[in-house]
Amino acid sequence: MKYFPSSPGPDAPTMIPPGQEEVLSPSSEGDASRLEVAAILEGRTRIAGIGWRLTTGSVVGPVRAQTRRYGRTLISSEFAALRAGIRDAARSPGRDLVVLLSDRRAVALLRGEPRPLLRRAQSEALRLRASLGRFRSVRFESEFVPDAELAHAVGEALDVGLHAAAEREEHRVLVMERILARAREVHLEPSPEGWVANGRYRVSLHPMHCECPAWTTRWSRAPIAGRRAQRLPCKHIVALALREGVSVPADLSELARRAPP
Repeated sequence: MKYFPSSPGPDAPTMIPPGQEEVLSPSSEGDASRLEVAAILEGRTRIAGIGWRLTTGSVVGPVRAQTRRYGRTLISSEFAALRAGIRDAARSPGRDLVVLLSDRRAVALLRGEPRPLLRRAQSEALRLRASLGRFRSVRFESEFVPDAELAHAVGEALDVGLHAAAEREEHRVLVMERILARAREVHLEPSPEGWVANGRYRVSLHPMHCECPAWTTRWSRAPIAGRRAQRLPCKHIVALALREGVSVPADLSELARRAPP
């Protein structure tokens, strides 16, 4: 496997020139910390379960797992687990680190290999490389298969996230029903630009937009991921949707999720 430099400086991991390969020597192999990383991503909800375990010398650390609500891809989820694992490894005495991941593309990005179609993941990989500058040497292994304990912990973290997501969705539907009731009292008038609600706010459905504070100011500071996952339409948008025949709370909620940031 190859070492790589994460950032210039005396603490940067050893660099092996391109095309040459090297493995840890028997003595350093035994002294190196071993960081196992695993992740599962549920594609529809983009919820991930991530986990990691750090072994330093002969001391096997506990399995740690978390739920990640806005996992974009499996690579980004593995990177999130790796980021957490690096924080644990930084507190250990080991200066050499062996990292085991399952996704070969993640390992390629961490080695610095260009992947034009994975630009966002490539940026994450650069930040991770920089965080590895505290180690003397780093080695990556791909196609790692987690053992039963790590796989179970990651699966449980995913289940917790999916259960919480189902509860949030149930709450969203209840809130949408209350918005629907208020929307039936909204007065809509046609205008050259589209529609005006209650004589004050310009409102449109395609693209979804309203000038009222409930739609603009309330979500202006929310991250894009959180906005798309949590934003609900205002009563003016719902009133227009009802006029166009969209009345199912789940459908209205989904329209709001897909609205432009």
